[in-house]
Amino acid sequence: MNETTKESPVESTEELVRLRTENEALKGRIVQLERKLSLQPQTGLPTHFRLELELEELIETLRRKADRAGFSILIIQLGETYTVVRKTLKSSVSEWVLYQMGCRINALLSPSGRVFHTRENEFVLILPALKGPPLAAFVKGLFGSLGEPHIFSGFNVTIKVAMGAAYWPQHGTERSTLLHNADIAAGFASEGHLPFVLFKPELLRKAVEKIELQNSIIRAIEKPALDSIGDQFVLYFQPKLIASSVEGRVISVEKIEAEALIRWRHPTKGLISPSTFVPLAEETGLILPLGKWLIYQTARQLQSWIRAGKGAIPVSINLSARQFRSDDITDILASALSASHLAPGQLTVELTETSLFEDPAATAVILERFTALGVRLSVDDFGTGYSSLSHLHRFPLDEIKIDRLFIENIGTNRQDRIIVRSLVEIAKGLELSLVAEGVESPRALDLLWKMGCRGFQGFLIAEPLTDRDFIAFCDRLAAEGMRFSF
Repeated sequence: MNETTKESPVESTEELVRLRTENEALKGRIVQLERKLSLQPQTGLPTHFRLELELEELIETLRRKADRAGFSILIIQLGETYTVVRKTLKSSVSEWVLYQMGCRINALLSPSGRVFHTRENEFVLILPALKGPPLAAFVKGLFGSLGEPHIFSGFNVTIKVAMGAAYWPQHGTERSTLLHNADIAAGFASEGHLPFVLFKPELLRKAVEKIELQNSIIRAIEKPALDSIGDQFVLYFQPKLIASSVEGRVISVEKIEAEALIRWRHPTKGLISPSTFVPLAEETGLILPLGKWLIYQTARQLQSWIRAGKGAIPVSINLSARQFRSDDITDILASALSASHLAPGQLTVELTETSLFEDPAATAVILERFTALGVRLSVDDFGTGYSSLSHLHRFPLDEIKIDRLFIENIGTNRQDRIIVRSLVEIAKGLELSLVAEGVESPRALDLLWKMGCRGFQGFLIAEPLTDRDFIAFCDRLAAEGMRFSF
């Protein structure tokens, strides 16, 4: 006969206490987890987790009330400078920048407004009943506040932002649709270097076209299309003149160089500029095979000019950050140079400021390998990055190119003139060649010459040309005694 063992009252009480203790501990861990999911550590602001919950609740509330005023979703994206700061400076600097950004946003919000820190470089605002001119006024004030410098000991940091907005219910009645459309608007603002873009259906159509182009570029480059990549892609060459003197509207040319620029001859859409398809190639990872083709094709073109008796014309090519950091880039350059028997210094590699200073130690190693191959090194779009000067002298550079943003308004913008004059002095001090990009007016060229700039590239000289038209340009210049009139 089995006997049932009964627990004593003491044992029952102890078990109950243990269960309660474990339950309380579990509740504590849940609270900690919810807090971790709900708040960003850098800013203390609610995350995307809270955004989705609160946005869903707000939409349901407004539907029940049949609210017609609705609200706006405003997405703020921090510019490239923040990424450079995060990668090159101490983490405390970028964390303080984020905290200050959150404080500045909060300072301008109405009591009913809400701000969320959804990604490291992104904030999302819910702005009840704020649309049209009132929203435009709010965005203007926000843009001014966020654009003010962050002051540290010995240096300042200024972060540019891009904003995109969408209205509820006009631009989406569901949470996911509304956020998606606001994100599309913010993306167009960021890509177009615009302070603010309001969503409209046309942007969605353009986003779809972008995806279609991404698929097209994959089909154009993927195996086995690599063997016939030249059927759709072609090189153009933009002249770059090194001047010995400028008298009136005549340049005495010391040397002609060129920049190789890739163009996409789409089967149905025609000629597509690199500003459109290169970002797509970056996003899809196909910039690597496309960049490899550009290197080999440029080397072959230089060899063909030499065989035709046109001389060793120096040409520069652009390397994307991804291509620059790839494991085989040095081998690709060495193979192309060897196969084409190019003289040292005939090929120049142009790198953006951002890609150079992302990891200065690794960059120095790669550049030394390039130099050993006899490749010249140039910094493209110089002047737009951050913390460049502290590393610039460490690299074996040959040339810097002033970003066109400082050139286009040099005749009317005093600050641009001051910046350009400083860059000229930096180039002289470091014994680097200096080239001004985007030279499009006689006034700009004259000012640049008087400041001490000797290299010029832009539509005033010539637009990008086919290989035949570029050689014809060189022949005309030689026939005119190396004197270029503009």
